[in-house]
Amino acid sequence: MTNVQPPAAYAQTPALTTLGAGTTVFRIHHKHFPADAFNPVPSHKYYGGGRFDATQDDHYPFMYAGSTVDVAVAETLLRDLAPDPAGIRQLPWPRVAGRRISSVEVTADLELVSLRSAADLGAVAQDTWLTSCDPRDYAQSRHWAHWIRSHANSAAGYVWLSRREPGAAAYVLFGDRVPATAIAASAHPDVPPGDEADFDTPRGRRALRNRLTRYNVALSRR
Repeated sequence: MTNVQPPAAYAQTPALTTLGAGTTVFRIHHKHFPADAFNPVPSHKYYGGGRFDATQDDHYPFMYAGSTVDVAVAETLLRDLAPDPAGIRQLPWPRVAGRRISSVEVTADLELVSLRSAADLGAVAQDTWLTSCDPRDYAQSRHWAHWIRSHANSAAGYVWLSRREPGAAAYVLFGDRVPATAIAASAHPDVPPGDEADFDTPRGRRALRNRLTRYNVALSRR
C-alpha cells in the first residue's frame, strides 16, 4: 500500500522463515569487493538506492542476492529498460562495467522475515506493493523496511518473490545481524568459471550476452 505510514499501534509478529545452512545464493557485485562483502554505504533517505537499502535512519551493511543466477541478473541489471523500435530492450554498458557474478554459501541457519505470500505481507500490515513497487516508491519501501526490522530484532534479512523473475526468491541480508562466519564465497556450477564471471572480460561479456538473449535484452556499448 503506497503512501501509507506503518501502523503506530502494531502489536503483531512478522512471519519468519529459515534460510538453511548449505543454501547457495547468487549475486552481482563490483569485482573489487569480495563475493561475501556487504555494502556499507547507506542510500539517501529519499533519492536513488534500492528497495530495502539502509539509510541514515537505519544504518546497516546490506547484501542483495537471488535464489538463482537469473534472479541476480534480472533484479540487478534489468530494471527499467526501455525497448528500442524493434522491441529489444537495451542494457547500458555502464550498468555492467566493473561487475561480476558470484555464488555465496550460507554456512549457518539464518532467520529471515518472509514477505513471499499475501499472509506474510499482511502480517506486516502490507500487500504486494512492498515487494513490487516501482523505484519512484523506494523511499517509502525503505521506510517500511526499517520499521519491519524494528519489529523483527532476530531477523537477519528478508526474502520475497522476485518481481522480475516471478516465482523465484530474492533476498536482502543485514550485515549487522549475520554472523561473520555465516556466509562464505563459494563455487557453484551455475556460475561461469574463471574470468567468464567477470563482465569486463571478453569471455564474461560473451557469456552475459548469451544469457541476456533469453530476456530479449541486448548489451549496448554505452
